[in-house]
Amino acid sequence: MSNNLNPVSSLTAGNAAKLNSSEKYLTFYIDRQIFAIPSSQVVEIVRIQAITLMPKLPPYVKGVINLRGKIVPLIDLRLKLSKPELEYGEQTSIVVTQWDDAIIGLIVDSVDDVTDIAVADVNETPSLGREKSNPFVTGIVTLSKGPALLLNLKRILTENEDEHPQSKEDAEGQPEDKGA
Repeated sequence: MSNNLNPVSSLTAGNAAKLNSSEKYLTFYIDRQIFAIPSSQVVEIVRIQAITLMPKLPPYVKGVINLRGKIVPLIDLRLKLSKPELEYGEQTSIVVTQWDDAIIGLIVDSVDDVTDIAVADVNETPSLGREKSNPFVTGIVTLSKGPALLLNLKRILTENEDEHPQSKEDAEGQPEDKGA
């Protein structure tokens, strides 16, 4: 008789190990709300500095900075997440991130801490009556300081506002595109 493992029990054991695992996340504040991204995607954190403005970019792309000879584009995370614009202060920081080969800075109100977050502690984002949940948020976790939204860095860096469906007001009076 062979000593085969039951595929269901080995799958369950793999899921249990995954649920017991944790990952380090950088937490930061935007509009007094806690957000987090995996620390593995963070290159460094720097204070806000002089920004070179670039023409014809979306309002959330504030421009670029020169960081030790590298040109780093900056996204104001407040604006990307539809929060009101705020003047930068002494706590304002740039979280320099890396996704694939791209290095991009995220402007945040303030950086908090690096914390371990267990996979088992992450809750799904509610759909709130919509077909899809927020594409920028991968989950919600309760920390000692309150709930934190886990951000999908890839979506934040790659999704444009014009990829979202038009609002009803924007679509009124516009011919429907039925394709060719």
